[in-house]
Amino acid sequence: MDHRLLDRLRDLHGSLSTDITFVTRMVEDDVPRADVLRDLGERLTDLGAALLRRSEDVDAAVLAKLPADGWLPEAGEHHQALVVAHNVGARPLRCGRVYLAVCGAPCFPFYGRDPSGRTARHERCRTCGDRLFR
Repeated sequence: MDHRLLDRLRDLHGSLSTDITFVTRMVEDDVPRADVLRDLGERLTDLGAALLRRSEDVDAAVLAKLPADGWLPEAGEHHQALVVAHNVGARPLRCGRVYLAVCGAPCFPFYGRDPSGRTARHERCRTCGDRLFR
């Protein structure tokens, strides 16, 4: 996340309790103010759009590092041995430092594009393969 976006989040965090108090008072006193609601709504909308744009940038950078075929080695105790490769799909679900495969197995993302073909040497998960072609 870039510093400007982080600053905007901090600004919102700093003012949100005051904004909520003001809106609560408006509702309790039955004195609606469109300008206050619009200001808060626009700030939330703008920040939400900026966060969504940044998430797309981050997602694209991560996807560019994964093998084009989507097959990654299983994460687990036996990571020194040749393990089963699982398919994480076209838009993998990231769960901490691992990706979740189509079959639900956690997979290591560290192979990147794998020009040496290491992931190709792993036995491929039958469940992932079956789910991809249904």
